[in-house]
Amino acid sequence: MDEPFSALDPITRSDLQNQMLELQSKVKKTIIFVTHDMDEAIKLADKICLLRDGRISQYGTPEEILRHPANEFASSFVGENRLWSSPEYIKVKDVMIKDPICIDPSTPGFKCLSLMMHKRVDSLLVVEPSTHRYLGIVKASHMRGISDDTLPASALMHKSKHILDEDDKILKVLEIMNDHHRSSLPVVGKDGVLKGLLTRSGLVSILSAQYATHDPDGEEEDD
Repeated sequence: MDEPFSALDPITRSDLQNQMLELQSKVKKTIIFVTHDMDEAIKLADKICLLRDGRISQYGTPEEILRHPANEFASSFVGENRLWSSPEYIKVKDVMIKDPICIDPSTPGFKCLSLMMHKRVDSLLVVEPSTHRYLGIVKASHMRGISDDTLPASALMHKSKHILDEDDKILKVLEIMNDHHRSSLPVVGKDGVLKGLLTRSGLVSILSAQYATHDPDGEEEDD
């Protein structure tokens, strides 16, 4: 199919792209689709082949090309911030806090509160000192009404029911946060070691920062 939707208006083009995806899922036939529109390629393709002067510049899945352009041509063709405009390919490791504030389980409650105030955070992650294995989370909201502020973090912490993996898709995370009213979620490896923390406010800040210096038309904005 040689640029079959290129001359169509945006609404019709989007409708036909959706119909094509639906049709392909039913007939299960390979389709070679030629386009100069990267957004269209990302939406439709299982694999993308970038051609330059009749030669293959890069071949891979949309995610591979978005994350790891093979050369300058691929990078310029994909475009700056393209990954961030395709949320289905954004992963937890792209937006998590990699060095969250951690404490050991013996830290007394009054020190936890002091550290939260000093660092201006509302939660602390509890980890084993030697292995950095995740144990739980101490939140300021959980400590309200605690009469004994000398209790250790191990007695004050809560084990999160929802733990993220670095490779989880960000759309899944947003669903968890919205459905279960979570403002922060720990990121833990298969070995139980803490990898990071994802917060709703941090997520908004990071995603917003991707467009901080550009307007929708790609022109720089003044501060």
